[in-house]
Amino acid sequence: MKLLVDTVMGKPHQLAGSRIGKLVSSNRDALLCLIDQGIVSVAGFATSVLIGRLAPTQLGVYYIGMAMVLFARGFQQQLVSTPYTIFHHRKSDQLAAYRGSCLVQQVIFLAVTLAYLVVQILIASSGFILLGIACYTGWQIADWGYLSSESIEVMPTLIVLAALIPIVLMREIVRHYCFSHSKNSSALGLDTAISVIQILGIIGLGYLGFLSGATAWVVISLACLVALFFWYRLDGPSIELPGDHLKEDLKLNWSFGKWAVSGQFVGSLPSYLLPWLLLLATGVEGTSLFAAGMTLVGIANIFNTGMLNFLTPRAAQVYVEEGSVGLKRVLFRMYGLFLVVVGSFAVFVVIFGGSLAATIFGPDFAGLQSVLTLLVIAKLFEGFSHTASGGLFAMERIKANFWIDVVLMFVTITAAILLIKPLGVWGAAWTFLIGSVTGAVLRSILVVKFLGEDSTSGSSNV
Repeated sequence: MKLLVDTVMGKPHQLAGSRIGKLVSSNRDALLCLIDQGIVSVAGFATSVLIGRLAPTQLGVYYIGMAMVLFARGFQQQLVSTPYTIFHHRKSDQLAAYRGSCLVQQVIFLAVTLAYLVVQILIASSGFILLGIACYTGWQIADWGYLSSESIEVMPTLIVLAALIPIVLMREIVRHYCFSHSKNSSALGLDTAISVIQILGIIGLGYLGFLSGATAWVVISLACLVALFFWYRLDGPSIELPGDHLKEDLKLNWSFGKWAVSGQFVGSLPSYLLPWLLLLATGVEGTSLFAAGMTLVGIANIFNTGMLNFLTPRAAQVYVEEGSVGLKRVLFRMYGLFLVVVGSFAVFVVIFGGSLAATIFGPDFAGLQSVLTLLVIAKLFEGFSHTASGGLFAMERIKANFWIDVVLMFVTITAAILLIKPLGVWGAAWTFLIGSVTGAVLRSILVVKFLGEDSTSGSSNV
């Protein structure tokens, strides 16, 4: 009897539990990154659904604001966050001062961002009319100029972002700091707090009848402000004035960031322009439809972005410690994971996406099946592109990544000009797919090339 009890309830089960425990423990950082990104993505998804349900035409306006935030966040990541992730291992003896240098760099970046937003507000207040005149008199394509009063609805969102975008961007700085130091549970707590406050605030605005693209960004910014305050009080890092190290640190970050940020500009410009081109070609209705499609397939970002947050610091560490052999192993596993996880999600969306969009967002968003099919396939290739980009960053092949982004910019903008006007939302989806496939293929080819050439451990190729 004792043997039977031991067999059924004892050592064999303990052994299985031990294996599961070791598996979870060994992948704890990756799991926490995925859970954290899942919470962030669910909050973003819920925000878009609530706006789509309660204020359908405002979803396109909110999405334009999102495009601007992502555009600025990409620059911040390449200028401040990613250099910190790559170089903080080399600054362990003066890490607090290095953080101070990065903070100074962040302040400079925010000043430039605010100046850009002021210019954007001036352009938005008159640019639609000027663009319509230019199209009509110079290029003879006046029907691109969608000049209804709805286009001016983007102005309040721009004004809100000009005042509050530093708070939203600071949240991303803190998240990358946590991921760089494997403080993933701290990032999880921060993002959970922000997500809860954000969703409750959006629901409150909808209940009171004040929900719009602009007020949604007010709620998001205030949620970030409250959560960041408590995060710093509980788990904030030590920061020192950089002093004599400032010039050296900024030069080090710029040696990496000059190519990364140049690539970010040319690589993200098409994504930034897409909603504006849709606004001009189809108005806020077409932009809202595209935003709904991107929101639905954006569920894949739970895995795409979550694994990217894990991959970049992990790949950099493995390359320094094990060289190209270790990096090849990490990247190969990541390609497989993206294929299985995001590929399975893509199959689901291809089959059920259209009915799911109409159910979630309402009848105004029916008929998106073909658009969703293109967008979700693009998301799969975007995951492959992220993996290859992480490998290039780990090998510090930033210049090569930049030239890929240059090619990608020309390909995507050309596709947008040719396709969005005649095809509308469907043309925007084709543009997104073409850009994602191009980036994934070119970056993967370069990763294979550089891994084949480099048999040593990590060295600087900036």
